[in-house]
Amino acid sequence: MTEFVQGTCEDMCPQHEIKLRTKEHLLHFFERKQGEKNVPGIVVKSFSRSAAGIKTPRKSDLRTPRALQKTVEYLLKDILMDKRKPLCFVYDFIFDRLRCVRQEIVMQNLDTLTTISLLEPTIMFLAYCRYRLCTEAVDNFDPAICNQHLQECLKKTLCCYDELSLQDERPFTILMTKRRSFIESLYQLFNLGSYEALQRSLKVPMNFRDPIFCTAQQMSLEMYRRNYYKVMKLMEGLPHILAAIASLKLPVLRRELYQVFSVAYNSKNLTVPIKWLQTGFLYSDRGSVVNDCKYYGVEAQSDGESVKFSKAAFLCDRNPINAVHEGFVEEKLQKLYLPEVLLLKKF
Repeated sequence: MTEFVQGTCEDMCPQHEIKLRTKEHLLHFFERKQGEKNVPGIVVKSFSRSAAGIKTPRKSDLRTPRALQKTVEYLLKDILMDKRKPLCFVYDFIFDRLRCVRQEIVMQNLDTLTTISLLEPTIMFLAYCRYRLCTEAVDNFDPAICNQHLQECLKKTLCCYDELSLQDERPFTILMTKRRSFIESLYQLFNLGSYEALQRSLKVPMNFRDPIFCTAQQMSLEMYRRNYYKVMKLMEGLPHILAAIASLKLPVLRRELYQVFSVAYNSKNLTVPIKWLQTGFLYSDRGSVVNDCKYYGVEAQSDGESVKFSKAAFLCDRNPINAVHEGFVEEKLQKLYLPEVLLLKKF
């Protein structure tokens, strides 16, 4: 497309799509009025792949920035908080509709500020669901696809931040500064220890480096240095969504430390208290420590209070255990009103 079409649709879904999907019985559960099978309620435009030979969309097919913003807020307020279906079902619906929003950002070549305002809540939603659904079966939730889209949204948003910084006539407000610092921190934690992420952190202007960002940057640096214990100690101080996305790295951190300990504490007589491992490795309970030790070949002692490390016994071929919901993260998330956090109205 050499020319970009600016949308004129002020609804969350164009009327012709509502009629078509109603006729073809394609209304989603959350789009049916009062649960009736083929009666449209609040319909949200669905994602459709671009294909060769398809003509340029009409203005009436594309939503205005105001309609797109209304769509994002509706999805993350009303639909996400709907408890009639499990979260994996809710996630699939919101994921598809937010993907359509991102598609229209590209199709209309929306300005930098509008793009940022639409992508930031998308990032927060994907990050939250990546943690909350980490224990689901792959049939219900594919973490690889979520990771891919989260990374794409993060990188696009960071590029928009850089573009906006060059526009002297549109300086960052206090709220925008907080939002950028939070998203920059999330990028560091999602790519913990990545050389590319560390390079990015060094280029972030000083006015966006709040204490949370500095902690995330230090964690990434310590991960790069392989100082895994330090990474975990810093993780405890992170707020809600940042702690959630960082905790997905805990299985890898724990495995690496277990292997290090199997060499450092290799002894026939020396034992390490389970209580110390539980506290230092951020476990919620003693049973989780024992189960992980057993998985990696670390011997639990008969007293039930300690384990014995052995270089020869450690199972190096074992992959890290799958991520689970961590107690310290759950405590932080329970105190939140989720829509406020995902829409970055509360930090």
